[in-house]
Amino acid sequence: MEKKIHYSTKIKDAFFRQVIDYVGAGVVITDPSMPDNPIIYTNEAFESITGYSTKEIIGQNCRFLQGEKTSRAEVDKVRSAIEKEQSVTVELLNYRKDETPFWNELSMYPIFVPDEDKLYFVGIQRDVSDRKSEEIRAEGYKEEASLLSTPFVPISEKICILPLVGNIDSKRWEEIYERISAHVYDHDEEIFIMDLQGIQTVNEDVHSGILRLQKLLKVMGARLLVTGLEPSTAKASVHLADFRKHQISFFASVQQALDSIRAKH
Repeated sequence: MEKKIHYSTKIKDAFFRQVIDYVGAGVVITDPSMPDNPIIYTNEAFESITGYSTKEIIGQNCRFLQGEKTSRAEVDKVRSAIEKEQSVTVELLNYRKDETPFWNELSMYPIFVPDEDKLYFVGIQRDVSDRKSEEIRAEGYKEEASLLSTPFVPISEKICILPLVGNIDSKRWEEIYERISAHVYDHDEEIFIMDLQGIQTVNEDVHSGILRLQKLLKVMGARLLVTGLEPSTAKASVHLADFRKHQISFFASVQQALDSIRAKH
């Protein structure tokens, strides 16, 4: 059973308020025994974060800060924790009085008051908008880097090259499948050349990924050629995947693959 925090209501109100304000974060106390679990106390920091006055806050359920883009899943976590009388920490996109959004790191704790034989909830709120903005920006850079590391180089109307660099894990393979299938669908390429010269490690993930990509392209009426993998390496990897069985052609270089295509046409 989760341990609950105990405090005494005999502490003087003035001291109590000073302690809460000293926290340096927005604080609200709610009473779950009352209809809709209303806010019964708030501090100045919460007023500053939200733009609402204490008079406007008292009696409200904390949902009054929610808006169109507030995550329902995160709200459900809070609702479930209150029902189970448990602590919870979530990050919610909330809205100030002037309707500007901010990221709210909300931590709620069940507080049992022995003298009243009653449970309250204390919510600690911190404006983490700056941190979230950095995280979102970093994620954007990551996605952009992923796109740059999976570039398409058109050779002709029917031939396209995908030069890969770095390491390829399962997540990156999923991105490759999605991007290639969309590209082939939009441009109707017949031959896709995947160049592995920049790949750091040719392991089992790479082999299984190649096989899956070959099957995907075959269904779409396209053909896969693999370059940048020396024949000796391909032969040594036969225990991982028998590429000849799946009719995948390997070439030491992109130029060799293009020469082979021209020779057949």
